[in-house]
Formats: sequence, structure tokens, C-alpha cells
Amino acid sequence: MNASDVASQGGIHTQFGRNSFHRLTAQVLSCALLALSALCLGLSIGRAESVALGVSADATLLQTAPDNALGGAVFFNAGTTALGDLNRALLYFDLTGLIPANAQVTSVSLSMDVVRQPTVDSASSLFSLRRVFASWGEGTTIEEDPEKPGKGGPAQIGDATWNHRSHNGTEWFSPGGAAGVDFSTEISSATVVFGQGDLVMFDSTPQMLSDVQFWLQHPELNFGWMLKTEAETQSRTARSFASRESGFGPTLLIDFVVVPEPTTLWFAGLAVVGVWLARRCR
Repeated sequence: MNASDVASQGGIHTQFGRNSFHRLTAQVLSCALLALSALCLGLSIGRAESVALGVSADATLLQTAPDNALGGAVFFNAGTTALGDLNRALLYFDLTGLIPANAQVTSVSLSMDVVRQPTVDSASSLFSLRRVFASWGEGTTIEEDPEKPGKGGPAQIGDATWNHRSHNGTEWFSPGGAAGVDFSTEISSATVVFGQGDLVMFDSTPQMLSDVQFWLQHPELNFGWMLKTEAETQSRTARSFASRESGFGPTLLIDFVVVPEPTTLWFAGLAVVGVWLARRCR
């Protein structure tokens, strides 16, 4: 074998070694990128969690007694009485510290129990939730006359009433609250309310999801929902619902996914590439 043959074979071996190295490098990078993509996909999807919240505050606005309240009672009222007087309820759920700020809300539902209805000719009606735009208070006032619970009792400082968001403080834009100013014109969720003993369920809707997501990102603007009948001109739709003071008040169920920050995904991806390269180079 002459020198030229040796040189030629050496060139072949060198070229073969380079090709093998390039193929190996390509395989390693491909596998690393696939693993990185899978990891990023999994992290971007996040982990699904749920939390059930009891109502943090509830109050009743009583048209029949505009300076009375029921903030401390074991029930709250909503709907129209036999005499045509309106009741509107306020519900607040404190999300602070229970759901991460970077969570994506995927489902929201609200349940509550009907504990009283008109004794004669009660009428079923569609009840709605609407996001409240202004702060309000829940005092400790209970009904003054147990025989007339729908009239409440004289409001104390801080009670929400038909006239005031907080008794002797700021008034509603108009008595009972004004749509578009004090509460939203958009219905967050709605359901038909029947009679005493029923469990009322407000199912998840895009608007309800939007409300909770908004509160999560802007807790200072979380003033809860107003509960009202959509048939306020129809008498005998009034219902009493178990309040938080009863021990089995409204419950808000929230499903959410915790989404990692982009920085977390980046460093996780670098770690995956590093591990793959270290293993393949051994």
C-alpha cells in the first residue's frame, strides 16, 4: 500500500468520523428539542385545581324598609314581595390568598339554599347574578320582628341598605342600586328559582368566568355580585336564602389551572437540553 492509498483511506475514515459526529449531534439536538417541547407543553397546560369558597359577606336591600338591613340574619332576601316591593341581595367572596394570581379560571358555579317563600301563590322566576361595581357593607343587623322578617331591622353603621351602600355613608347612585353604575347590565349567570328546600345552582358561563378572573387580577375591585329576579314587576317571586350566618350559606366552586411564568419555562427548557447533552456525551 503506497502513501497515497493510506492518505486516501485516512481521508475516508476522517470523513466518516465527521459524518457520524454530525449525525449524533443532530440526533441529540432533535431528542432534546422534542423533550423540551413536551415539557413546555406540559408546563403551559399547568396543573388543574379546585377550591370551594363559602360566602364572605351577604346583605339584603329592602325597598319596603329602605333604611333597614339584614346583614346579621341567618338568611338574605331577593325577589318581589306580594305587595310588589323589591328585594335585592349582595354576595361577596374573598379570593385573597386562595388562588394564585397567575391562575387561569376554567369553571365557576354558585350554589345556595332556598329557606323561605311566600305562603300563598308563590311564583317561580328567573334570578340573575350581576357584577357589582361599588363597595358595600355587611353589618350585624337582624330582623326586628320575627313575624315580619322581610322588613329587617334598623340599620347599624356599615350596613348596606336600599338607600346606602354603607349606612349613613355613601348612597347608591339611585335607591336599590342603578344598572350600569352600581351593578352591571350584563347577566353573569341565571337560573330559575322555585321553592323552599331547593338547591339553587348558577352554572358556569363565559361572563361568570370573566368576573372571577377579573377579581383575581384586580382584588381591589372585587365587590361581588347582586342577586335579583329578572321579573321584578311580578309579585310573589321573593325568596329567602340561607346566609353565611346560618352555617350553610352560598358556596362558590372555582376550577382553575396554574400557568407557570415564561421564565420558568425557559429555565426548564435549558435544563432539559443540558441533561440530554450530558447523557449523550458520556
